[in-house]
Amino acid sequence: MNRSRKQQGAIIIIALVFVLIIMSLIASLIGYTFLQARSSRQAVAREQALNIAEAGVETAIWKLNHQTGYTGETNTSFGNGVYTVTMTNLNNITRIINVNAYVPNQTSPVGQRRLQVTAVIGTKNFGFIYGVQVGGGGLVMDNNSQVTGNVISNGPIVGGNNGSVITGDVIVAGASGSIQNLTIQGNSRSHSIQNSSVTKNANHTTLTSTQVTGNASVSSLAGPSCSVAGTAAYNTRTNCTVLGAITTPNSSVPADPATTTLPISASQVTNWENEGASGGTISGQTISGTVNLGPIKVNGDLIINGTVNMTGTIWVTGNLTMGNGSKIQLDPSFGPLSGEFIVGTAGTTTNGYININNGATILGSGTSGSYVMMLSERNTSGTSNVAITVGNNVAGAILYANDGLVEVVNNASLKEITAWKLHLNNLTNVTYDTGYSSAEFTTGPTGGWEVKEQTWQLLQ
Repeated sequence: MNRSRKQQGAIIIIALVFVLIIMSLIASLIGYTFLQARSSRQAVAREQALNIAEAGVETAIWKLNHQTGYTGETNTSFGNGVYTVTMTNLNNITRIINVNAYVPNQTSPVGQRRLQVTAVIGTKNFGFIYGVQVGGGGLVMDNNSQVTGNVISNGPIVGGNNGSVITGDVIVAGASGSIQNLTIQGNSRSHSIQNSSVTKNANHTTLTSTQVTGNASVSSLAGPSCSVAGTAAYNTRTNCTVLGAITTPNSSVPADPATTTLPISASQVTNWENEGASGGTISGQTISGTVNLGPIKVNGDLIINGTVNMTGTIWVTGNLTMGNGSKIQLDPSFGPLSGEFIVGTAGTTTNGYININNGATILGSGTSGSYVMMLSERNTSGTSNVAITVGNNVAGAILYANDGLVEVVNNASLKEITAWKLHLNNLTNVTYDTGYSSAEFTTGPTGGWEVKEQTWQLLQ
């Protein structure tokens, strides 16, 4: 009897142990199931939060373009969650946008994501692919002046009697396009060329008193002092030596190059004016020391005797004078972007004069590909008046005068000049920087805000 009871007790203990094991397994399974469910809910919530954050970025960009003064928002409902947008203004053309998204809410989030992007005003490349581009006024080069790069012109190019050199290709447009007294180290194209030398190939209607190291394709060759070291195709030849093979008559006389439009439109300049004016208006003044300036509209004349750190587009309605040794530089926050310094008003014949005195410097942000463009709106076409004057030992900047004459005096060294007419005095040098071909400029408020490429970051 006692033995039976002991056996029954042992069986009960064993049964209890099995029950406890089974309950433990069931509890573990239930816990694991809950854990998996919670993990799954969190994963889904995080994915939903990411979608909400992306929607928040898109909404912020839309509101920047359509709601004046937009600076962000807090706990905005979207789908089954909320998002908060905060902005950091680096300058007038750059914003850092942070979007925090929560599902279902910020207080007790199941899922959370944080995105950061950089937004910039729309940018454009204006195609500064020549060292010098000039309109109908043409290019005048005095003795020992040089352009290191290519030149394209809608007007005549006239060199001095000694040492006027263009190291790249030269194109002069139109039926009256002419080249005189130049040493051209690249190719040449125009209606006529005389008293010059061409290192590579020459393509013209008439070639007179010119030495060509490469090949020539023309209608007429004439001396004195005319020679072609390579092949020559022509219809008539007088007093000209040809060392290579001859083709005559020439059935493919080169056509006159077509005229080109200078790259910046009047509407684009207006956009930049509006961009400058968006930062407020100040009266004309003299600046000494170092100041941050921009975006701003200066109503009157501006005289710079110190350093201006450009934090945005500057529009001076009067005239600009840069004193000896003064400096304009883009704020580092511009990064690879370039900036605009506009002087004058549309169609003016009086204001808009830019006078850059001896030793002044004009610099980009310090990042490769960043430049400052000095743009004069003064219209001096057909007159001897000057839109931009550049003094001795001046360095840097893109100079632009769509309707004006740019005068560069002795020993100045520039990077790129586009103007209706250009005069390079003795010993001046324009050395083209290949970075200008890809320079990105803001297009003003109408360009709109957009997410800068390769700035999308998932922070959480």
